[in-house]
Amino acid sequence: MRNLYKTYLRAGLCLAGFLFYTNATAQYIVSGEILDVDNTFDDVIVELSVNNQKKELQVSNTGHFRTSLDWNQTYYFKFRKSGYVSKVIEFSTVLPDDKQPSAIEPYHMPVRLFRMFEGVDTVFFQNPIAKIHFDKNLGDFEHDIDYSLKVKYRIDQMREKGKSTPNKPVKPINTAQKTAKKKSVKAIESEVGQVKTDKSIVVSNKDEIVIDHNEVVDVPDLKKDYKEGETMEEFNLKNRTIIRHVFLNNGQRRVFLSVKHNWGGHYYFIDEAEIGYRCISKDMYEFFLMNYRNKIKDNK
Repeated sequence: MRNLYKTYLRAGLCLAGFLFYTNATAQYIVSGEILDVDNTFDDVIVELSVNNQKKELQVSNTGHFRTSLDWNQTYYFKFRKSGYVSKVIEFSTVLPDDKQPSAIEPYHMPVRLFRMFEGVDTVFFQNPIAKIHFDKNLGDFEHDIDYSLKVKYRIDQMREKGKSTPNKPVKPINTAQKTAKKKSVKAIESEVGQVKTDKSIVVSNKDEIVIDHNEVVDVPDLKKDYKEGETMEEFNLKNRTIIRHVFLNNGQRRVFLSVKHNWGGHYYFIDEAEIGYRCISKDMYEFFLMNYRNKIKDNK
């Protein structure tokens, strides 16, 4: 199971949203965090470039970063760490003429980094592994799903090639590193206690609580094969119930999670291929479910 990590839930972004709205519409706030790097962030580099100009973003000791983007530009986030595969994410802030910037909520970007492996094509990773743009149907920023799935397929091919390469044993991962887990954040510290996160956001009440993201992804692994259409799975875990919706449509798979905690918190997530789970609003979650159900219905 992947390393633990904290995620800012929609509710936990209230303060960031407030700052954004009070700052008019000049720029768009994007925050994020680095995942799966054994809890070591000292040498993680996050570089932001636009129009041949580059700057390095500050990464906190918990792997979080935050920046503001100008509208109607195309940015490139580059993520690097020694011993890990570098990744580039393209982020377009171009909006349609009829969309007001003040109606767009801040964006949170979880980014998984994985270790170098036999068969990896480093040249391939000089290109974006994900493209984020404004989705007119959704009314919010979203990944180009088709592009992400193609990238994931290419990465899977590399891994298979690496496994079949003779006489090139993969360097074993140190057991201590492999099993190292981020110290579990007291997600519900006395259920309503103060929890400190990144300097930019401090949440202190039940409605704005930050949870340990392991409570989201620590569910049974996805099955190797799913039937065409929608599959709903329910997991009654300690202190929470998770409902997982798996849609398979013409060979393309999408995964959504509904996570309801015993203390009353209810959150929703979308699995964005190589990027990771991202918290979304209930309205967005319901929109996705309806949209994919309609697609499946139309294909029958």
